[in-house]
Amino acid sequence: MPSMHRRRSFLLCLAAAVLAGCASDGPGVQRTPDDEALASLPVKVLMVQGFAGVHRALAARLIIPTQIQTETGYGTIPAIALAMAPHLQEGDSVDVVVAPVAVLEQLQAQGLVRRGSLLPVVQTPLAAAVAAGRTLPPLQSEQDVRALLQSARAIAYPSSEGSAFIEKQLLPQLGMADTVLPKSIKVFGPQVAQLVARGDAELGLQLRSELQQSGGIRIVGDLPAPLAYAAVYGVAIAAHAPSAAGAQALARFYQREAAQHDWAGTGWEAPAAGRQER
Repeated sequence: MPSMHRRRSFLLCLAAAVLAGCASDGPGVQRTPDDEALASLPVKVLMVQGFAGVHRALAARLIIPTQIQTETGYGTIPAIALAMAPHLQEGDSVDVVVAPVAVLEQLQAQGLVRRGSLLPVVQTPLAAAVAAGRTLPPLQSEQDVRALLQSARAIAYPSSEGSAFIEKQLLPQLGMADTVLPKSIKVFGPQVAQLVARGDAELGLQLRSELQQSGGIRIVGDLPAPLAYAAVYGVAIAAHAPSAAGAQALARFYQREAAQHDWAGTGWEAPAAGRQER
């Protein structure tokens, strides 16, 4: 049938966050019989807002009809898992969950996503930033990190992904928790860059994918090993997924396309060994 070869897909946004409109087949996309069968089955996705840019970057090659519902994804890992859990109860229609891997692991422990279905997709490293116009300090070694934290009059860091690493691992490992935390400001994610740009904080620690979207700042660099950290985002199939086959196809799509995509200048990268992820 000619219609079986018609290339089309679409994106329906069910949340306030605006995701890129329609996805259509890009150059070189090959559809299989399974893809054709899935084309009539919209896969319903529950996604943290922080992943929206990744989805937009890959959507041109997406051939599976997809309905997107977003959660803000700000706050601690337990708080994000708590916010997503009500959408994943029996009787709900979510097929796929996209979130930080640490969130997916908590949802898996609660029986809300299928065991063995979790796939890492992308990661973004923890980076340091200063106000635009400032000379970039060195950030190549543990000693550089110590000097940067010690010299900053005020430090801003996010209340969401990465905050637990900063408070419970980075600063205790450096022996600087008692001196750095009292002069640090823990804020809603995007406010880190805003405080740095205004001069209210001399240093910002934030995920690079967030900093890349911000104006008025300069990114010093990623935290160097052995202090490096990356937030890994992944995909998992909901325990009560109505469209399990479509969910599996979409999960594989995200992982495959993210591994091949050129992420230069975005703050995202393919998951790799060598960084801490909590």
